[in-house]
Amino acid sequence: MRVAIINDTRPTSHYGCLMVMKNLESLLEAQGVEVVWTWPVGRDWRKNKAGIRQYPSVDAVIVNGEGTIHHGSRRWQAQALVEFAAFAHNELKVPCFLLNATLFANDASIYEFIREFDGVYVRDRSSYKTLLKHNILAEFVADMTFALPASAPYKPEKGRVCVIDSVMQSDVPHLKRFSRRYHAKYCSMIVARPSNYCFWKRPRKYFVESIKWLLGDRKRSLEPSSFEAYLAQCDLVVTGRYHTVTMCLKNKIPFVALESNTPKITFLLKEVFGHSKRVIRAEELEHLQLEHWKPYLPEELDAIDKFLSKAEEGNFAMLKSVVLKVQTFNQVNSVEVS
Repeated sequence: MRVAIINDTRPTSHYGCLMVMKNLESLLEAQGVEVVWTWPVGRDWRKNKAGIRQYPSVDAVIVNGEGTIHHGSRRWQAQALVEFAAFAHNELKVPCFLLNATLFANDASIYEFIREFDGVYVRDRSSYKTLLKHNILAEFVADMTFALPASAPYKPEKGRVCVIDSVMQSDVPHLKRFSRRYHAKYCSMIVARPSNYCFWKRPRKYFVESIKWLLGDRKRSLEPSSFEAYLAQCDLVVTGRYHTVTMCLKNKIPFVALESNTPKITFLLKEVFGHSKRVIRAEELEHLQLEHWKPYLPEELDAIDKFLSKAEEGNFAMLKSVVLKVQTFNQVNSVEVS
């Protein structure tokens, strides 16, 4: 079986995106599926329809939702992703599946496009309930960073705290002040690479990224397991990144989080623990009691174990289900043609 993936997020050099794509391809390979081509994040496929029609033929298309489908009325990325299902049906003549999506603050029109997908898999129950309200069948499957077992044994250095950035730029100053106060290393989840930005579209970002790369990020590996290993050396991780939280949970590393650009961290923690106490406001960093958050309580560890087991099983079952649906689609089509 041959598939294409829309929204290949690896060009961002973001550890979470790198892990999602790596896990997705690993699970597809385990099902005997070949990824023939991908369409990169940040490029509007709607402006390149003629070129896509010339790409090698595939049996199905997978749209990687990640955190893209939110505030769709003001973000072309959300609109572009949900529109691909109709294009896959009408132009490529293949089924199309939406995986690993979070849906938040979208207009009704977004859900009409989502209705076109042959299978919809969302990574939080809030998105699942939203789709049910729109009478759209869907399945809840935890984020794909949980698809494969932990890679970094937790061996913390006592008293070591690290601070990982946030997509919310208003929270970054709070995180940096916290890192200085506690002499904690601050770093971004995105590895600086000149290729992260196009010089002609965003020249300032290109130069800033190039300087960061020259000053040190050129030595940072793009392998997600290296980032997990870095986190695993810490007594506590403080972050505003959803995928830093998923990696902390996966490797049982204590953390405190600031919410992201949607309530996705809150959604995740409520799924794992039944509450979101480890999500705090940026202002609370000023008087954070570090010892209160480490180590995990026994009941927290038990909840994490149960969640991880279901998450791995769910991701494997999701890809198996997609393969079976594509096989059924092909069988029906071959009967109709004959």
